Amino acid sequence: MPTAGMSELESPRDPELEALLHGALLRPMPELATLVVTGSERQKWLAGLVTCDLGSLAIGRGAYALVTSKTGRIQAEVWVALDRERLLVGVHREVVPALREHLEFYLVMEDAELATDDSLVWWLAHGPSAADVAVAARSLGGVGVMGKLGELETAVMALPRHAAPSLAEALSRAPAVVLATPEGWDRIRIERMLPRICVDFEVGCYPQEASLESLAVSFQKGCYVGQEAVFMLEKRGHVQKRLVRLAGAAGATPVATGSEITTPEGEVVGKVTSTAAWGARVLAMGMVRYKHTTSGTELAIGGVPFVVSCLASREG
Repeated sequence: MPTAGMSELESPRDPELEALLHGALLRPMPELATLVVTGSERQKWLAGLVTCDLGSLAIGRGAYALVTSKTGRIQAEVWVALDRERLLVGVHREVVPALREHLEFYLVMEDAELATDDSLVWWLAHGPSAADVAVAARSLGGVGVMGKLGELETAVMALPRHAAPSLAEALSRAPAVVLATPEGWDRIRIERMLPRICVDFEVGCYPQEASLESLAVSFQKGCYVGQEAVFMLEKRGHVQKRLVRLAGAAGATPVATGSEITTPEGEVVGKVTSTAAWGARVLAMGMVRYKHTTSGTELAIGGVPFVVSCLASREG
């Protein structure tokens, strides 16, 4: 049987997976830039602009969230860390100008101020020992808070760029910490259905297209920009296409990203966005027409049989 919290797929053992299950898997996030929010109403103001329930979080916590437009389309994905005197927002640097313009449009009378900070670098750590890594980050003069990514306990950390000669070495001193390789994290994120922006989904799509509504959206929180559109899509409609995970039959050969996903009869219904070998299995994620997104649906990639195999929490 799979380990608690794992998917229904058989999960091979490797050092990175072992760290994820029993220690912490450490990931540098050099693609993230930093926005800083200060002022007495900083948390209330930002809570009205992100999809997670930021308003209920205490200092020392972190969260993964989306920023959406009035029509409910993703403008950015963000990591938020609640420090004592400020909120730190980690965001992909290429969308910083557009995101800052979007946020400042809604900054009117609130006691909040938005600025950038180029002195910080971001790291994440996933697993039961992630809290120890957050402690290590604070010992280096950085911010280290705890949040979640799906079912994964996750340390969200922003550290001074020159806090240590090797941040990876310093953070890895916590017990059972392993530094993720790009290939290893790809295997894990595909197995866990953790989409990557600008790879598995694009800015401008709906959260439900990217299968992010269970990862980044609260349907119980108060109002935020785009809430009505996201809520109505969730409760009274559906998207035209949706990101799914697909599993190849035992012995299937790896497939290429960009490959067409078809029905067994050859009708094109989607495209592969990510792929990885997982033990003897080949896994992929891809955007597929909605009618073909239910787990158990038989499809094909390059003529090779694949079956839709979403996590229960990501079913369309």
